[in-house]
Amino acid sequence: MRAVQPGGIAALALAAGLGLAACSSGSSSSSSAGQSSTGQSPTASSAGSSSSTAGSSAAAAGTCGTVPTTLPSDPDGVLAALPASLRALYNGYPTGVYKSAFASWKPKSAANKTVGFLLSETNNGYQLALQQILSGMLKSAGYTVDQVTSSDEVTDQVADFNQMVEKKVAAIVYEPLSSSAFTTAAANAAKAGIPSISVLNSVDSADTISVGANDWLQGAQMAARVATDIGGSGKVLDVHGISGVAIDTATYAGVKAVFAQCRGISTDDTIYTQFADSTAKSQVQTYLETHPQKIAAVITSGSGATGVMEGFQAAGKALPELANDSMEDGELAYWYQNKSSYNGVGITATPPQLASATLAIVQALFAGKGVQVSAIVLNTPLVTNASVAQWYTSDMTTSSTGNAGGPTSLNVLPSDELSAVLG
Repeated sequence: MRAVQPGGIAALALAAGLGLAACSSGSSSSSSAGQSSTGQSPTASSAGSSSSTAGSSAAAAGTCGTVPTTLPSDPDGVLAALPASLRALYNGYPTGVYKSAFASWKPKSAANKTVGFLLSETNNGYQLALQQILSGMLKSAGYTVDQVTSSDEVTDQVADFNQMVEKKVAAIVYEPLSSSAFTTAAANAAKAGIPSISVLNSVDSADTISVGANDWLQGAQMAARVATDIGGSGKVLDVHGISGVAIDTATYAGVKAVFAQCRGISTDDTIYTQFADSTAKSQVQTYLETHPQKIAAVITSGSGATGVMEGFQAAGKALPELANDSMEDGELAYWYQNKSSYNGVGITATPPQLASATLAIVQALFAGKGVQVSAIVLNTPLVTNASVAQWYTSDMTTSSTGNAGGPTSLNVLPSDELSAVLG
């Protein structure tokens, strides 16, 4: 694995959204939604990047190439109390948002600084990078890290989590494969006075703090860009990770909410890769060799973008527009090297950025500041041809296996958002 190295240059610019007049409602892979914006110009040379703050410009309801607006449940009014710019980050958020059980939490002992760190299998570059970077950051900040890498079985994960509670660690950082499976475990940890921080996958509970990108919104933004680029017509291959995992479910719910507004777009959702590039390659190659219909674009969830690229190459097919939320080095190298003739789309919470945001929340809790909301959404930028150079580094090749770190100026949890969600 290549070590994650962040690139340089300025912060990504916010690009204005343009709806597609040629598109209208009703794709063959439908889902209901209201309206908002993010569709952009289909011309590759004019493609910019945009913040995941939705609703930057108005769009007619049901317009192809735009992101619908639908805010999550907010029974305690904590979301309504946030500034409008931050509320927009929660558009389509897959779980409810609650007043956190740790709004006034204080550490029981200054001496106990043990953080349980529970990841699922490290079978791809993103997982390996997140494990290495976050563990290193926690240790450098003075915490003792009790690290466990669980299997991809939910029951194993829950058992490992419960063991950390029994050990009476001071806090737990974990990556749940199933949101519903952890509600009871998180509640038991909260009763024991142990805050837990769920990374990447959100958990529908006030008893844990979910930190990560808004997967629904990321999926919707990728789909809006794809719909615009392909003119609102064509077959899109959805390459899933693991069935039922929150990040996958939410991402494609966002994708389908956008494509429901596009009469000419159909999707195929039969491929699952287990978030592994090798599986993605073989599955995509087999699919292409048995399905001759032209693919207008591909959308992936989680790791697997490089494998998709390799699958098209192995099948002797030109790679269509590929939208992915992992920004893998191999696919990114291909994208950058071919950007004059190829469109790509990417959006992700990079391992360094997710690790930094998680550390900020851990430090705030141990400082006795408390966290007011159950979900903290990272403001991830949409990457297009105009901004891909900011993510590419010269050591990337099409065979690289790591994940991009992003521009050095990238900050997905700015100080104003952090201040708004802390006590």
